[in-house]
Amino acid sequence: MTQAEPLAFASADPRIRRLNDRPIATRGDFVLYWSQIFRRADDNAALAYAIERANELGVPCVVYEALRPDSPFASDRVHRFVLEGARDTAARLAARGLLHAFFLPRTTGGARGVVGKLAARARLIVSDDSPAFIVPTQNAAAAARATCAFIVVDDCAVVPMALLAKPEIGARTIRPKVHAALHAWLRPLAEPSPRVRAPRRLDLPFAPIDLAAADLGALVASCAIDHGVPSVAETPGGATAGEARLDAFVRGPMSSYDEGHNDPSRDGTSRLSPYLHFGMLSPRRAALEAHALGRKGEGLDKFLEQLLVRRALSFNFARTRADPAGYGALPAWARASLEKHAPDRRYADLSVSDLEQARAPDELWNATMRELRARGVVQSYARMLWGKLPLLWMRRPELAHAAMMHLNDKWALDGRDPNGYANVSWCFGLHDRPWPEREVFGSVRTMTSASARRKLDFEGYIERWGPRASFA
Repeated sequence: MTQAEPLAFASADPRIRRLNDRPIATRGDFVLYWSQIFRRADDNAALAYAIERANELGVPCVVYEALRPDSPFASDRVHRFVLEGARDTAARLAARGLLHAFFLPRTTGGARGVVGKLAARARLIVSDDSPAFIVPTQNAAAAARATCAFIVVDDCAVVPMALLAKPEIGARTIRPKVHAALHAWLRPLAEPSPRVRAPRRLDLPFAPIDLAAADLGALVASCAIDHGVPSVAETPGGATAGEARLDAFVRGPMSSYDEGHNDPSRDGTSRLSPYLHFGMLSPRRAALEAHALGRKGEGLDKFLEQLLVRRALSFNFARTRADPAGYGALPAWARASLEKHAPDRRYADLSVSDLEQARAPDELWNATMRELRARGVVQSYARMLWGKLPLLWMRRPELAHAAMMHLNDKWALDGRDPNGYANVSWCFGLHDRPWPEREVFGSVRTMTSASARRKLDFEGYIERWGPRASFA
């Protein structure tokens, strides 16, 4: 791997896709960058591309970011995190001479039509390429309506998704492809400077918000969202918070990440997933900093396996499936085995509400649910157990799969994401192999609380997140 030459755009760049056949408009006020997934002002390939094209056209680049109340699973948790990030982004964009047009509709009706009004004034529209959640649908609809060219740029993982276009069986098949491409792609991004500064004021089709002075709590409270999912104070949003967490991790816990990330008695994980999910931190920057500051060894290797290989595998899964969050995206062997054992005796008959309220017949599983509700994350090893055990307590495997997707998307700060879809589906056989056949699980890998507690010290974890633990 080399970091000598910055990563710039070239002809036939695999990160770039055109979503319509319209030309670049001959008239227009700006190049519009619609930030949906990569919510950051630096180290953002989509933004860099938009600035380059704006420079060529001799117009400013305007960054549009929105936070809609009708987005699936919109809640105080998501809104607070994104608003904190947007405050950070606005300040950084202003320092670069870029205008940040941030839209916060309070109701569903107030959210409609804004992208179209801005697009009508653009010479070119650039947005983020992401294979999951609502982004593909939003991009396709906006591109169909746009009167100018609509381009999406992939900056999801270090190696572009287009270079890993075929469905992969698992980490063992994608790993050599990722490693072979790292020499070309694991480099600092070339950061163009805007040649035409954005106007201080722009006639916008909505009332702008001064994020630096705004009361974010009041803004969140004013939105028609799920106020029953509270924000997480210990995990503030924004690139600054993400960068600080990355720096602390690579200088400390990363050296023992191979041993510490699964241990519930140690704070051995990176805790970067919310920042990667919301695009406040790029995986490229995380990998480069880990290489530059981290101590070489198994800890670094294990972290890069998760960040580079497993992330690429998750995005490959989401990009090559029509519905990556659906039960039908599981491997055929896993679905067949789970169906074969669907008549097996269950150990309870729980609803999604029972699970959400941590009323399962297993104290370790209940602890994981309480942690998820309180912190927006689940301890690394326990998360696998959290995803698997509901198979024992729900009448059908597809119901258990749907329940875990729902709970992850609702409560996890890194939910609604290809990594989350792949992680939940791994618990049902995705990217795994058949194992010796067992009751209920069939050939899908089995995990139990008893074996987890023999392997790792979960007693302190259960005590912390036991019945007396506070969660919303």
